Amino acid sequence: VVMIQGTANPKVRIVIEGELEVLRDGTLTYVLEKGNFVSESGLHAGLLLSGSMEACGSIVVGPPFDYPSGEKKQQQNNHHDNNVQKKSSRRNKVRVLTWDRTELVQLLEADKGLRNSLKAALSWDIVRKLKTQRHMLVEGRVKDPTSWTKKREDQGISRYAAILQNMLRLPPEEVQAMSQELNKYRLIHHIDDADHERALAKCGWTKEEFRLGRQEKQDEFEEDDDMDEFESVRWRKVRRFSSKVVRTLLQ
Repeated sequence: VVMIQGTANPKVRIVIEGELEVLRDGTLTYVLEKGNFVSESGLHAGLLLSGSMEACGSIVVGPPFDYPSGEKKQQQNNHHDNNVQKKSSRRNKVRVLTWDRTELVQLLEADKGLRNSLKAALSWDIVRKLKTQRHMLVEGRVKDPTSWTKKREDQGISRYAAILQNMLRLPPEEVQAMSQELNKYRLIHHIDDADHERALAKCGWTKEEFRLGRQEKQDEFEEDDDMDEFESVRWRKVRRFSSKVVRTLLQ
């Protein structure tokens, strides 16, 4: 296991050998092959975010996928028969190169040439991943295309929410300074306004709060109101009790 869904991930990786499977709620959504980056989380759009990102899926080393002799040709001639998944018994050896995200971001901020080169490499990597997903359909690695598409969409929203959650730790002026890069990410990954609001809701924010750069402390206000009401009721009880004691003494 390389990564577990929902956990904090402070690393950026690249596969240098073998193949990894990416799972969303246990469903295979895509695979990572040699040369693919892992958990770049907005670096390709220029979002230089340090620290950890919440993993939007689990990444595991699965057995290598191939076809029995002659089956691949038959599958290519029958694209509609794409729900049979065959895996070989061969061992899948995987190696990855790992960077600490914060240290990598510091290096990119200090070296503009390196930053531009990495952005170009990551942009091509996005295209490769999309092609790999289409090949999964043709090769029969997708058992239920409808469920697969839904899981990929959920994964995309969770990935965007993880980016927002990281940004929301920053001062409002730093978040505002990243607005152009964030819009670029949304354009690349087709994040519309509804998706943006869904992702913010996952972070506990509203669209208006994000625009203003601050979160209203409604719960604290409500708690103060409740306390005031409690104090008022208690004071009325004290007054009634005091009055009763006074009347008793006067009698």
